[in-house]
Amino acid sequence: MAVHRIEIKDFCVFQGEFSADFCRGVNIFIGGNGTGKTTLLRAIAIQPIFSYPYLNAGFHAFHNTPQLKKHNNVEVFPFPDGEYDKDRHIFIPVAEMLSHPEIYPMCQKYNLPYNNSETDVIENAMLPETNEITPNAAKVLDKISSIIGGTVRYENNTFYIGKISFPLEASGFQKFGLLWKLLRNGLLEKGAVLFWDEPEASINPELMAVLVDILLELQRGGVQIFIATHSEILASYFDVKRKDSDSVMFYSLYKDGKQIKADKNEKFNLLEPNHLTAEQVKLYECEIEKGLGNGQ
Repeated sequence: MAVHRIEIKDFCVFQGEFSADFCRGVNIFIGGNGTGKTTLLRAIAIQPIFSYPYLNAGFHAFHNTPQLKKHNNVEVFPFPDGEYDKDRHIFIPVAEMLSHPEIYPMCQKYNLPYNNSETDVIENAMLPETNEITPNAAKVLDKISSIIGGTVRYENNTFYIGKISFPLEASGFQKFGLLWKLLRNGLLEKGAVLFWDEPEASINPELMAVLVDILLELQRGGVQIFIATHSEILASYFDVKRKDSDSVMFYSLYKDGKQIKADKNEKFNLLEPNHLTAEQVKLYECEIEKGLGNGQ
C-alpha cells in the first residue's frame, strides 16, 4: 500500500515537470515557504487541494492499477508489489481540529472554507476504538499516554485528554493526543500511510526526540510516513535516532526560476540546498560578529 512515486506537470506551484520517488518508511520534506511542501503532501495523499466553496480539485475514484490517479496533471504510483487503499491514508493538518469537532458535521451540510484534510482527521478521530490493540500499537500508545498524562476519549461531542477537554489542553499535548486517538482507533497499523504537515508546531523541543522515536516505531511496524517540516531539530533527530534497518529519506524542495525541484538524500546534512542548517550557520555568524564587537 506504500506510495512509490509522484509525477506532476503544471499543477499549482509546480510549474513544468516534477517527479519524486519515495521510500517505504519516513519521507521528510523541507524547503522555504512557497516551495510546495503542503501541496505535495496533499497531492500524494490524494486530497483536494482547494477549499469549498471556492474550488474543489475534484479527485475522482480510481481502480487498483499501477497508475493510481491522473487528474489535474498529477499521477501517483504504488510500489510494484503493493496494493492501494486510499481509506488507509491519514492526513494530519497544521491546524488543531479536535477542539472543534462540530466543524465536521457542519461541513457535510454547508460549504464552509475547510478542505478535506482538515475535516477528515476529525472524522477519523471520532471512529470507535478497536476491540484489540496490536503489540506494536500498545508500545506506542503507552509512550504517548506517559507524555499527555492519560488517554483520549470522545463523548458528548467533545474530545478529552483525561478529564481535560481539548480546547483547554496544552497545544503540544493536543498533537500527541490526536496521534494516540488515531492509533487507538486502529488507523495506524501496517499498510497505513500517515501524512503530517508540520508535526513540530506547538511541540516543545524537549519532546521532539520522543516524537521521532514514536514515528520511527510506527515505520518499523509497516506505516509509511510523509512529513513536511521547518524544524532542523526534528529533521536532525531522524538522522540521529534511526537504526540501520530503518527507512528514512530527506527531500529539499526549492525554486529554480519558476520551477520546483527537489534534492534527495538519506542524510539530512547532505541535502543541497538546506535552508534549515543554513539559517543556523547565519545565526552562529551573527553571534560571532556580536561577540567580536561588530554588532550594534
